[in-house]
Amino acid sequence: MRTIKVLELLHALKSHEKAAFSAYLTSPYFLPAPEYPRLLQLLETLPLSTQELPKTELYGQLFPQQPFDDQQLRYLLSDFTERLEHFFLLRQLAGEKEESALLQLEALHARETSKAYQHAARRFESIDRHESAKHFHRHYRAAEIRQEFAAQHGARDEVTDYVELADNLDRFYFLRKLQLQCERINYRNVLAREFDVSLIDEITRHVLSNQFLGSPLIETYYQVLQLLSGPEPETAFQSLLQLLEAHRDRFSVEDLNNVYQYVKNHCIRRINLGDEVYRERLFGIYQNILADERLMRHDYLSPWEYKNIVTLGLRLRQEAWVADFIELHLHHLPPNERDNAHTYNSAMLCYYRKQYRQAVKLLQTVEFTDLYYQLDARSILLKVYFETYESESLLHHISAFKIFLRRNKLVSAYQRKIYENFIRYTLKIFRSSDSESKRMALTEEIRSVDHISDRAWLLEQLE
Repeated sequence: MRTIKVLELLHALKSHEKAAFSAYLTSPYFLPAPEYPRLLQLLETLPLSTQELPKTELYGQLFPQQPFDDQQLRYLLSDFTERLEHFFLLRQLAGEKEESALLQLEALHARETSKAYQHAARRFESIDRHESAKHFHRHYRAAEIRQEFAAQHGARDEVTDYVELADNLDRFYFLRKLQLQCERINYRNVLAREFDVSLIDEITRHVLSNQFLGSPLIETYYQVLQLLSGPEPETAFQSLLQLLEAHRDRFSVEDLNNVYQYVKNHCIRRINLGDEVYRERLFGIYQNILADERLMRHDYLSPWEYKNIVTLGLRLRQEAWVADFIELHLHHLPPNERDNAHTYNSAMLCYYRKQYRQAVKLLQTVEFTDLYYQLDARSILLKVYFETYESESLLHHISAFKIFLRRNKLVSAYQRKIYENFIRYTLKIFRSSDSESKRMALTEEIRSVDHISDRAWLLEQLE
């Protein structure tokens, strides 16, 4: 479907930015066209799905006494679009204090304003000290500017600046190489083609033998790499937890999120392999994340993360904690996702509390806007019918579930496999006799199967 650029940009404006953009459009500094405010009003009435701009109507509203001039309107729309893109640039710079300070440093040096430059240099050094690849690269650039400034002002003997320049370049380069290698390993199953990160073996040996260049973040990504591909992932996992505990306040929010994601993925992989100890570890990691104000302020919590936390807490029999979590952290979700997430996760809580009727009632009001909600809701209903001995409803639901898995094109091969196995073993348990030997054999079979959903629940039904 075609998207009109100016409408896409307008719809990307956040609600609190609209008044600021309107004021920007009329600022005399930018030589505004008098038609901008009215054009903004007209374009805001058009939905993002609009396929063709109503040019004649727009022109008639903007220039009511003039005959239609397509070229004039195109120029006006082009200028308006450029203003909108420039507004986004200004907003981005306003949020990037370190980048803005660096650009200011560069500008003052270029204009040879020595005193102002020196003041700006001190201010740049005092800004956000969180480690990140961007941070190292900016300090490399700042060191380059200082070298140029020193050369122009006869201070060529400032060797310390050369050391800082080289050190920050090394930190940036080696950190990005480690990050890229971690990403390559993490996504190699979904990338269309492989790619190599050159010199990665030499880089890992170098950072290890040089105390990670004095950077806890480089050490952290080195341990992430060991977690993904090293010979002792458990040792790397413990090292990562210690590094996060000791240095989390030194890392950027983006890197903190990334490292936590690697740690969570490792826990999930271990859980899927049947290592139940990692449920407690993952639960503790989530609790640390929820307690970190920087992380929770940075972005919305995704509905799927919210659901995963609820599911994990319930499986660990933390019903009271989960009940509080559902209410206390609902505001961290995107506003348009809150009602559905609250309903679905409340249904999950009711199910674990064996309030089956209430669980079913709530699930019937969930809007199945996402495949994961559909799959999980069907799984809960299957469990309800099984645990309440509603044989007819169970068999009817299983039949419908199988058809859904077979016909829905959005269901991946992996999802189809784990849910088909879940259904198959639910039926086996349902049809099994009271023979202790047969139930023990079925228990071992479920433990050994590679791809299956809700393994723990199935094993519980055999106890």
